[in-house]
Amino acid sequence: MPSSRTDFVAQRRQALAVLAALAAVGSGLARAATLADRPINLVVPFAAGGGTDTVARLIGQKLQAALGGTVVIDNRPGANGLIAARAVAQAPADGHTLMFGSNSTHVIAALASKQSVVPGKTMQEAFTIVSVMANAPLVLAVRADSPAKDLRTFLQRAKANKLSYGSFGAGSSAHVMGEVLAESAGIELLHVPYKGSAPALTDLMGGQVDAVFLTVAAVEAMVTAGSVRPLAVTGLQRVRSLPAVPTFEELGVRDMGNAGWFAVFAPAGTPASVVNTLATALQAIAADTEVQTRMVALGLEPVVSTPAQALETWRRSLAAAAPIVRKANIVF
Repeated sequence: MPSSRTDFVAQRRQALAVLAALAAVGSGLARAATLADRPINLVVPFAAGGGTDTVARLIGQKLQAALGGTVVIDNRPGANGLIAARAVAQAPADGHTLMFGSNSTHVIAALASKQSVVPGKTMQEAFTIVSVMANAPLVLAVRADSPAKDLRTFLQRAKANKLSYGSFGAGSSAHVMGEVLAESAGIELLHVPYKGSAPALTDLMGGQVDAVFLTVAAVEAMVTAGSVRPLAVTGLQRVRSLPAVPTFEELGVRDMGNAGWFAVFAPAGTPASVVNTLATALQAIAADTEVQTRMVALGLEPVVSTPAQALETWRRSLAAAAPIVRKANIVF
């Protein structure tokens, strides 16, 4: 029995606080449990059939099995990911609408787009990042018959004569890394944006551009066929699907250690319990042997991350890209 009224009041307050916390936990678990009750829309900012779509469908299939519900892939390409981002950011924050985004959609677009995803909000204010799923290194490649036999000779040629490179779009991660390469190596490069990797490769083979800066998955088949020569990859380690290709950092080119990445995002305000439920499932998916094998085959490096780790990756990428986007005047 309490020794005084003061002790009684303190204990009563503590008990009420515990009950309130238990109620909040129970409510959060109930919300998380409802994820299986209705379909989850996983919005993909690129067209069906591409590399990003392939990875999103793999993750969606596994997420569906993990949660015991239905996951629908919703392709909404266009406007550098803004169409998809706007649809997700404005959706109810209940875990039933997610976006399979990337550093292109949530870093470069966030810094370079004239339009905000939601009026009055930054990208970070409009979204909660759930989990980074994979790093996506880029590769600089030339035709097999190019006089640039390696990165050193490519840079030498670029210093003598301005060379061109194709990417999968203005404001893309490939565009930004091309600007970083030019700055770091002290050369001039002409950026030629395309609506996807396929037309860039077509023009590379036709001699309309000197090189391409694309994802590993986009060029891997042509590398295997011997029609394209990879010179170097971004990131801090070699890509498992192209182990003979050195990184730019290995070859002495600074500031090329940032690889692109793919992540799952939810609308801002999604309950922490729901975010954690999704993150736990996504971490298990990223660690799955089948998923890892298929990701590596697509030129990706699987990542297992918590929401906190994913947020740190997002913050670092924004800080690293901001001065590059400003200096190169990348605006769309």
